[in-house]
Amino acid sequence: MGLFDFLKTKNTIPYEKIYEELDRFTEASLAMPKMNNPFLLDDKNKHPMIFGYFMGVMDYIAKTYQLNEKDRLKIHTQYLAKNFADNNEEDAKALVKYSTEVRKTDEGGHYALRGKLAMKKWAAGGPMAAYAPMGLVKILND
Repeated sequence: MGLFDFLKTKNTIPYEKIYEELDRFTEASLAMPKMNNPFLLDDKNKHPMIFGYFMGVMDYIAKTYQLNEKDRLKIHTQYLAKNFADNNEEDAKALVKYSTEVRKTDEGGHYALRGKLAMKKWAAGGPMAAYAPMGLVKILND
C-alpha cells in the first residue's frame, strides 16, 4: 500500500455527530439528578462521581470513533466547555485536568466504567437505551 492509498482510506472524524451524541446523552443523564437537586453541579462532593462517569463516556466515544489522543483531547475540551464550563475554554481545560486526575483513582475508574457501559447501552439503541442515562443517578444515590 502506497502513501496515497493510506491517505484515501483515512476516515475523517465526524465531530458534529460526536458532539451531538455527547450533548444528548449528557442532557439525558443530568436531567433526573438536576431535577432532584438543581444545585448538583455546585456540590463538590459529587464532582468525582459526575466527571468520572463522563470520562467513561469519553472512553466509549474514543474507542468507537478510533480517536487519537489529540482528537480525543479536542473533543473532550469542547464537550466540557459546552456542557460544564459555560463555553469558557480555560475552565474547560481545568476540568479536563481534573477529570483525568479523577479517572486515575480507583473510585474514578469505577465511575468511568459505569459511564462507558451506560453510553454503550445508549448507543446500541433498543428498548433498554432509554434507561442507560439513569446510570449517573444510580451512582449519585449509592
